Amino acid sequence: MAPLTSPLDAPLGLCNVLTVLCALACLWAISPQARGAAIRLWALAVPAAFGGVVAVVLLGGVFEATWISDAEWVGALALGAAFGRMRGWSLSVEVAPTGDVIRLHAAWDGLVVAAAIVAMAIVDFISAASGQPVVAPAHVASVSALCAGYLGCRALAVLVRFTRTTHRPL
Repeated sequence: MAPLTSPLDAPLGLCNVLTVLCALACLWAISPQARGAAIRLWALAVPAAFGGVVAVVLLGGVFEATWISDAEWVGALALGAAFGRMRGWSLSVEVAPTGDVIRLHAAWDGLVVAAAIVAMAIVDFISAASGQPVVAPAHVASVSALCAGYLGCRALAVLVRFTRTTHRPL
């Protein structure tokens, strides 16, 4: 008896729903930074963590992976990390005297990148629901890796700058 689905058209499942929810959590977690609100230092890592989870889950959805698709994913992650590092060093940062609260001046780049992660999760969801890939899964995973690398190294650069910044009142 032939299988009901081929490896290229995985059926819609709980993993697709959780991926979209995780991407939405990434978008929600970065919104205070986009507004320029004061946040706890650990909160810088939360959007990057959610974005990283989405990128890895979408990479797991590439059923017929090749070394080219893997290289595309790793290259996109590295490129996003490089751009995120540059952006993290250029952001204007204020640190509270207590040293556990930080404020980034209103910057929309993180929100746009998190929205791109949501878009890739939705593309994956639609592909699974329709049984036909809207965009090649390797490209969806690579774009999400680019975005996750950006958010991760952006947060890391801000944290490194935090250790070198003089603490002054917000």
